[in-house]
Amino acid sequence: MKLFLSILLMAPVFASAATEIIYNRSANPYIPQQGEIYRDNLCVEPDTNTLKVRIPEHTVKNVKVPETTISAPLIEEKEICVRWNRNDSTRPSCVKKETREVQLDDSYTQYTYDVWDHRKERPITVQNKRLENCNR
Repeated sequence: MKLFLSILLMAPVFASAATEIIYNRSANPYIPQQGEIYRDNLCVEPDTNTLKVRIPEHTVKNVKVPETTISAPLIEEKEICVRWNRNDSTRPSCVKKETREVQLDDSYTQYTYDVWDHRKERPITVQNKRLENCNR
């Protein structure tokens, strides 16, 4: 009986290990914010300097969109502030902007949380990872 009770008390410990929530942080808009990232879904093609992104089947306005694969360049044009007006030290404002080519980052930070951590305050693990090559 004691053995049976001890096994029942250990059951939540084993169950929580399989139910972890994964969040990803990156400045790259193609990296999903939640979930594990696999080479089949998102990878880097170093020869062409592009990202290969697989978009799963989904529904838009009651129309089923089939699974597609797109290639997105790792270089993006962004507006960057070149000159700032710092007269108001609490709120500096941008005076001059330029459009420049910026390399998108192929790395991200992965946070793993326990399901019971509702506020997402204490990650179980924090790992810095890079996207894998497609032709590997």
